[in-house]
Amino acid sequence: MPTTLTTGRLTLRTYRDDDAAALFDLHSRKEVQRWIGDGRPMTDPAEAANSIPRRRLPFPEPMGIWAIDLEERLVGTLLLKPIPISGSPLAADARSTDLALALQSPDIEIGWHLHPDVWGRGVATEAARRVLEHAADLPRIVAVTHPDNLPSQRVATRLGMADHGSTDRYYDTTTRLFVLER
Repeated sequence: MPTTLTTGRLTLRTYRDDDAAALFDLHSRKEVQRWIGDGRPMTDPAEAANSIPRRRLPFPEPMGIWAIDLEERLVGTLLLKPIPISGSPLAADARSTDLALALQSPDIEIGWHLHPDVWGRGVATEAARRVLEHAADLPRIVAVTHPDNLPSQRVATRLGMADHGSTDRYYDTTTRLFVLER
C-alpha cells in the first residue's frame, strides 16, 4: 500500500472499499472520462467497486496509486506507477491486477484524475508535487495526456516536465508526452 502523504490541504491515501460511491461519481462523468482510456464513462457502480483492488496494488516504494482527499472528501486519484508500453498485454487490459506484468515497464508514469468540482483549484499540481517529492530518487518520470487535454498539459508544465510532443509509445494510443528528468 502506498505511504500516506499530506500537504497543507490534501491527504493522499490508500483506496478503501467505502470509496466506491465517490469513484463511481468521478468516473461516470463524461467530462472526466473523455480524457481517460477509451473515454467510456462507468455505467454501473459495481465497476467502481471492482476497480478498487487494482488501485491498491502493492507497487514498490515510492510508487503507488493514491486517493486524493480534500476536506475529508475523495476528489480524485494520483498515480505513480509503471506505464504500459504499447503492444504489451498490460496496455491491452487496463483492468489488469497483474503486478508482475505491470512492473515490466521501463518507464514510470505520474497521472491524475480529478472531480470537476475541484478543477482549476490547483489540486492536481499540489498532489503531484507532493508525490514527486516523495519519489525524489526516481531519475525519470513521464506523464501522458490526451492530445487535447490542455489543463493537464499545463499541470505537467507547472511540475517542470518537458513537452516531448505526440507519441504512440504508451497505452496503444496517441498521447502528448511530458518528461521530468532529474
